[in-house]
Amino acid sequence: MGVGGRTMVGFISSSPKKTPMSKPTRPAAKLRQISIRNYKGIENVELALPGPRMEADPDVMVIGSQNGLGKTSILECCSLLLSTLTEDPEQWRFLAETREWPVDLPDLLVRAGAEQFKLDGKISLEDRQCSVSSSLNRQGEWKSYGKKLEKAREAFDATEKSKGIGRELVGAISGMSADPVLAESFLFFHSYRKVMEGHIELGMMADESSYDLPYWRSRWRRYDSSMSSFKVIILRSLMQRAGLFEVPEVGDSSTAIDKLNDLLKIYADGTISKKLRPRADNTVEFRIDPNRGGDSFTFDGLSSGQKEIISTLFLIWHYTQERPSVVLIDEPELHLNAQWHRRFVNTLLDLAPHNQYVVATHSTDVMDSVDEDRRLLLEE
Repeated sequence: MGVGGRTMVGFISSSPKKTPMSKPTRPAAKLRQISIRNYKGIENVELALPGPRMEADPDVMVIGSQNGLGKTSILECCSLLLSTLTEDPEQWRFLAETREWPVDLPDLLVRAGAEQFKLDGKISLEDRQCSVSSSLNRQGEWKSYGKKLEKAREAFDATEKSKGIGRELVGAISGMSADPVLAESFLFFHSYRKVMEGHIELGMMADESSYDLPYWRSRWRRYDSSMSSFKVIILRSLMQRAGLFEVPEVGDSSTAIDKLNDLLKIYADGTISKKLRPRADNTVEFRIDPNRGGDSFTFDGLSSGQKEIISTLFLIWHYTQERPSVVLIDEPELHLNAQWHRRFVNTLLDLAPHNQYVVATHSTDVMDSVDEDRRLLLEE
């Protein structure tokens, strides 16, 4: 496999053991093959992502390399291809209106000297498989089509929530969003992600549309700190459990808070406070009670590494309880110590074992945490 003039050497297969869990009932998409042509620095790559050999084995692939060899671009292309399952092709028409964006998207995404980038792939959905193709040319025209794609899209029954994922995704790829992309068919934790400091306005907890402003007006400002999806979900869960306000459902709020407390206990030696703290600027914050006693402190008081691993693991659990997903994670080692590097993949597999995971990393500890035939090494 070639990346420009480079050669890709990879191995694929069994892996770490996981805790048995009941299998979700809703169908899940799995990406099994992708071909990338003329995307950013990639000239031509064809990559197979076969499922595990044994049903009980986890579906995981860890990609490692030095900088500049294309592993992040591979994750971006996987996201773009999977977005076709929920994003109506008509919703991509905004790409032609490049004046709405502060960057020239075709110039950013299409490889220098090429007229367009093109993605082809095979996505399995239980007993069916669909072929999908997507392309973007220098005139900003996006096309997506595929054999049996419409049938696959029917299985997802894309909701209002999933509309606009194209904008979310391109914002993440452009480095202009701090939030991960949380779609119906995939989760993409990009390398710019961060749980931003700050507090949530009351209105943002009551109506999702109140913080989903026109993308180019709100999110090009590196994401207002109060826009963190993780914080909104936690605060809604706390309010839902208290039963004092009518708020959008976030599933079983008690289970969500219990899961958060499990993670806080491991990574912060504390639990979420049952009381919200109001602030004079019409915002509220949630706080942490130390397990060893003492005064509570704001969640923002945690280290960047603690916030990163707690939010990532919680969001993966939260969004894939009912429908397993393809979870794409770029540089999970961001802000984490070496011990957490080694445990990260196994923790993922214990928490949500039915997902397909594709992880890009610089960490040898993350690479070594899976079997050799579940590693893909990109080399010059």
